[in-house]
Amino acid sequence: MTNKVFKDETLQNPKPHAYGFSNGHDNPSRLPLDPFELAISNDGIDWTSYYDDEDLFGAHLYDWDPAIANPVENWQKMNTRDGQRLTSSSFDSRDISTTWEVKGDSRAEFSMILAELQNFFLSRGGFWIVFGNEPTFKYRVKLKPMAPTYFNERQGTFVLTFNNYTGVRESVATSLEVFDKNKNFFSYGMGIPNRDISFESKEKKFSIYNPSSMAIDPLGQSHYLKIHIRGSGSPTLTNKSTGETFTYNRVLGLSDELILDGVDPYLNGQPDGINSNHGTISLVKGDNEFEISGLSNSDVAFEFYFIYF
Repeated sequence: MTNKVFKDETLQNPKPHAYGFSNGHDNPSRLPLDPFELAISNDGIDWTSYYDDEDLFGAHLYDWDPAIANPVENWQKMNTRDGQRLTSSSFDSRDISTTWEVKGDSRAEFSMILAELQNFFLSRGGFWIVFGNEPTFKYRVKLKPMAPTYFNERQGTFVLTFNNYTGVRESVATSLEVFDKNKNFFSYGMGIPNRDISFESKEKKFSIYNPSSMAIDPLGQSHYLKIHIRGSGSPTLTNKSTGETFTYNRVLGLSDELILDGVDPYLNGQPDGINSNHGTISLVKGDNEFEISGLSNSDVAFEFYFIYF
């Protein structure tokens, strides 16, 4: 389950804020402007805010440019037909530019903060970032080379550019967590309609809503989708909106849990694709009409991240 993303002020020191009377000149810990909070995670579950890193006390994020979708289309010209034919469409990687101010009390402290800023963000693999003013969306990124502008030997601004190499953003939480009232995972603008929405059903026929900007496609796009199935019998799950069907041939007991993890079925944590029809399930944008048969006392839950441009 996804853990709390941002700094917890109830357990730690307050977050830095602007000091509105003297622009912070009488207290170096107070700032002329409110900075943005930013948190990172390797796995999208455990998060660390840069506010929690004591060695980054003198670094503050003051601006970032929202990522713009970067569509890539391939076309084919056919001599006997007007125009061109679209052969493929995808979304390329894109850059997110952030502006930081770094200030130390000495040249040595300035160098230390700069080194820690690099240490905080640089990694051989990708990682997730979330911005404090957009707390319900995350981006998968890699840090590009830094671009510094030095004011003096202990102060400067730095442009940190993150390559969002997946070309999309995702919800911070999964569909099974988004309405958790103890966590700040839901916001308006996520495409969730103003009606009762559930991602779990005990009915034979039910609807699952996908608020994403696109289809959730585990086979074609390797999107994260886990379908948890419980009940008694041999289930067949059909998405009538796509025509896709997944069938499991062994008989489930009430203590069993069958998970279709992307394209791979697991029974009680063990891979068991040989006892299935090797069918896959995807979710179209919007409502998906489902039916499950062959299973009594059925309980079906859909766990996925919402994906947005």
